[in-house]
Amino acid sequence: MQPRLLCLFVLALGISVGYSQSSPDFSGPFPKTPIVQEATIAKVAHRKGFFSSKKAKALKVKKQKVTHSAQFEFYERVEQAAKDHQRQLKKFSKPQYTNFLYYGHRRLPKRRPPHKMRFCNECGIRH
Repeated sequence: MQPRLLCLFVLALGISVGYSQSSPDFSGPFPKTPIVQEATIAKVAHRKGFFSSKKAKALKVKKQKVTHSAQFEFYERVEQAAKDHQRQLKKFSKPQYTNFLYYGHRRLPKRRPPHKMRFCNECGIRH
């Protein structure tokens, strides 16, 4: 029994020593990436004018002002829908729509005594 354990121990030791010698750069599951030193990175030199010692201004790139593309029209429709939604929210926040006593009336219906109540054409209720 002991020779088998000794054999397994020697085998495991040999594999681990051979593995560590075959890949000395291995440090975890990801391989090392080479580190770029700052001296190797080329710095961008600014152009200087013929007679000036100041830095040259960057060239301006003009963007095309396309206003009739499908993408532009889509954003325009989305903005218009958002404006309409805000308008509806503002309208429905009025008491005419939030207070149940109005019941379809633009102004709050007048409360009359029972013997003077009238039939309402808007809501079909006497009040």
